[in-house]
Amino acid sequence: MDAPVVELTRVSRAYGKVRAVNDVSLKLRPGECYGLLGRNGAGKSTTLRIIAGLLGSDSGTVRVFDRDPLREPELAKQRLGYLAEDQTFPTVLHPTDLFKFYAACYPTWDWGFAESIVAKFQIPVSRPLKALSKGQQRQVALVCAVAHRPKLLVLDEPGGGLDPVVRRSFLEEIIGLLSTEETCVLFSSHHLQEVERLARRIGIMDRGRLVVDEELDRLREGSCRVLAEIDQQNGDHIRESLAGCVSAQRRDDAWMLTMRCTVDEAKQRVAKSLNGRCRDAQSVSLEDLFISLVG
Repeated sequence: MDAPVVELTRVSRAYGKVRAVNDVSLKLRPGECYGLLGRNGAGKSTTLRIIAGLLGSDSGTVRVFDRDPLREPELAKQRLGYLAEDQTFPTVLHPTDLFKFYAACYPTWDWGFAESIVAKFQIPVSRPLKALSKGQQRQVALVCAVAHRPKLLVLDEPGGGLDPVVRRSFLEEIIGLLSTEETCVLFSSHHLQEVERLARRIGIMDRGRLVVDEELDRLREGSCRVLAEIDQQNGDHIRESLAGCVSAQRRDDAWMLTMRCTVDEAKQRVAKSLNGRCRDAQSVSLEDLFISLVG
């Protein structure tokens, strides 16, 4: 098996008394496309900045291409592309000025690749950044992050500022091209449909912890929602008594349960643990599961 591109081991980072990242462990390998989900303040951006070598951790170890991105930044970052959620550049510059700067920093900068992206999405590089829309500026920043063909691409809300049509085509195009080169892509997004289209593996963060880290297909197959008749009036008690139950909501004379197990397992657990009966059971969407876990 290929060596990990990214390896976090029990990484934590606090801002004052607030622990933004709490004991997170994660391994990413070449060719993986990993979508990181979480509410605002869950710790996603801090985690990505630690991986990119822009922040240190308070504890734990961080390895990128088997290097410490803070102590050996050039060796760790020369194959890394990074886009911040709030990425900004001096607006007096033209896109071509930025491209030349990045080309000087990265020996692997591919002018043909950059120009093909500019042409396909009709990015107006002849005008200064201040004359471009926010979406166009975001596209320029994405070109800067990918045109050196990184082996690790870290994107924090890459679709921010892009209209839905451009967001879908641009990200699918870029990630599709890089995936043929075994590039590891790690991105955060609030667009759950986007994550479902692009990512094969999902992480969900909640209050600094990585509460889910699983292949998307396995996550879908191993989660369900059941409507159950249960002689119990306390949702907390149901969650404590029922293995794999992440949410219990009252629905008239029954309970709607979100479960981390298959439909058959859910039915068996409801009957065995709570002497209940399932009226209905079905698969659960990623959005509903996400809300049940962190809502």
